[in-house]
Amino acid sequence: MRFVDRAKMQQLSAWMGFVGIITIIGGVLSALAGVFAFVVGAIPGIIAIVLGVKLRSAKQYADALLMEQAVEGYSGNFNLFVDNLNIYFKIQGILIIISLAMGLLGILVSLFAGFAFYSYTAF
Repeated sequence: MRFVDRAKMQQLSAWMGFVGIITIIGGVLSALAGVFAFVVGAIPGIIAIVLGVKLRSAKQYADALLMEQAVEGYSGNFNLFVDNLNIYFKIQGILIIISLAMGLLGILVSLFAGFAFYSYTAF
């Protein structure tokens, strides 16, 4: 059985910590700014905070994995680490799909509005 490369896990943990903190800070700022947009504008900030917290949780489990001496097979920390990353990437994937769908909808609405404006002004 192959064990995790400690150096790569340490690098991953460090980057997860940094990106998690930046995501939480950006989420807080976005949520505060969105409160003034009829509270609905705070939803993206809240989602960003959840993403940042999940990434920070994954970092904690990665650090716990690094602290273990020698483990035969997978430990509970590894399963929790993967579970938190799974939730993080699932939410990110859903947000990407929603963004693509909204972009496509915006293009279609713009085309429809352009054709409607053209037909209204052409005659």
